[in-house]
Amino acid sequence: MSNPRQEPQGRLEDYMGRTGQAGLAVYLASRASSPLRYALEQTAQALVGWLPGLPGMALRGALYRPLLGACASTPVFESGAELLHMDSIRLGRSVYVDRLARLHASAAAIELGDCTRVMRAAYLCTFTSDSRPGEGIVTGARCWIGVNAVLASGQGGITLGEQVLIGPGAMIVTGDHDFRRLDLQAVERAYTGRPVTVGDNVWIGAGAVLLGGVTVGRDAVIAAGAVVTRDVPPRSVAGGVPAKIISDIEQGAGS
Repeated sequence: MSNPRQEPQGRLEDYMGRTGQAGLAVYLASRASSPLRYALEQTAQALVGWLPGLPGMALRGALYRPLLGACASTPVFESGAELLHMDSIRLGRSVYVDRLARLHASAAAIELGDCTRVMRAAYLCTFTSDSRPGEGIVTGARCWIGVNAVLASGQGGITLGEQVLIGPGAMIVTGDHDFRRLDLQAVERAYTGRPVTVGDNVWIGAGAVLLGGVTVGRDAVIAAGAVVTRDVPPRSVAGGVPAKIISDIEQGAGS
């Protein structure tokens, strides 16, 4: 009798190509920490997630808050905001999540600091096939995550300081797939992540991309469309593909 086919090491594991109970179990695990949690979280969002205006905000705040991992005060969720693995989402005071934004947590939590704003259709994701506790997304107070921005971790971790401004369509991604694994198809190659750290008072311009393993120092500016592959010193402007230091920032008059 021939031996069963051996799966190559380093293969991405998800529900692609699976059927029946095995596929369902993996799918549910990608959405919630247990089938019961999935039922509770999806029911709450189905009941009030679509309601417009102030009544909808009030009902979502009241109904979602007990399901969240931690919440310093009643948060504001606009209609259409989507939350997955709600028990791994932790919110500070006065957090606002705009319409169509998606917070997809996992064993690696999403933690948003006081007064943080997640704007329309932004996507914060810590779910991977091998998410690691402590390597999710953490923001300081008063951060602004712009329209259509993407923050993706699950391995490595994304840490934002206080008052970080992220422009529309910007991306911070910790992970990579090993393109040298020619024995695997691109969609099968395992995800590995390296940490991204952004200091206080950093401005990340529209469409900029920060890749895994970089640190951006406080008061720095990342120009629109830049691709950051190496560290950016404090009080400097970086731009281009790949990003290079364009200038230093000197304190202006009246500062």
